[in-house]
Amino acid sequence: MTPAMRRALQTWCIPVVVILLWEVATRAGVLDRRFFVPLSDVVVTIVEQFATGRLGGDMAITVQRLVISFAVAAVLGVAIGVASGVWRTVELMIRPVTDTLYPLPKIALLPLFIIIVGRGEIAYILTAFATAFFQIVISTRGSVRDIDSEVIEAGRNFGATGWRYVTRLLFPAISGPLFDGLRLGMATCLITLIAAEFVGAETGVGAMIRRAGQQFAVEQMYAGLVLVGVLGLLIDLVFRVLRPALLPWERGTRRRGARTVAAGG
Repeated sequence: MTPAMRRALQTWCIPVVVILLWEVATRAGVLDRRFFVPLSDVVVTIVEQFATGRLGGDMAITVQRLVISFAVAAVLGVAIGVASGVWRTVELMIRPVTDTLYPLPKIALLPLFIIIVGRGEIAYILTAFATAFFQIVISTRGSVRDIDSEVIEAGRNFGATGWRYVTRLLFPAISGPLFDGLRLGMATCLITLIAAEFVGAETGVGAMIRRAGQQFAVEQMYAGLVLVGVLGLLIDLVFRVLRPALLPWERGTRRRGARTVAAGG
């Protein structure tokens, strides 16, 4: 068995077992079918709902809101995070705000946003944006602060000043933690967006889950939950695929680290 096959088996072994047990338990009546639906029926419901176009429309709206809110949060969050990590004055101005608002559940801000901008797209996007924004600011600031001072000094001795310092030293040095922060930010952005749709929207996957629960349409409710899980899995997969392409220097570092460990062992 190849290492890739072994990793795939280790990754998917438990999920596959859980799916099979769920299917068998619901079919055998061990779990009450009023509350627990066989996953095969959920898959059929997803296909039927996509065929009618309604679920596809809700999914498209959710993805559109997610992309907009995360894109704005990523741009502003990275910029402010880098600035507060590089300049102490900026950190002193920004940190009290971020440290105060970061623990606040952002879904609690939805009523405020609705009062300010009205019920609609902007309120849901702002709520999701707030979650990702503070997450990205804090993680980016920490990444900049964690750069080894000797690396900064060496870079400046070789002429890495001004814009060259940012492009040739700063961003390559924080690229790994920054990428992880962006991935976590998008995941939390999705969580808050679904909650905002569930609470106040009339469209989107979160709203579809709410409607299904109100109508006791258990299959549709599970279909929405499965789609949210799949969307989160796809987000994680996209970041994993993009990482070696966008950060090729990490592969060399990992190989050297592996060789060092092997030689030491």
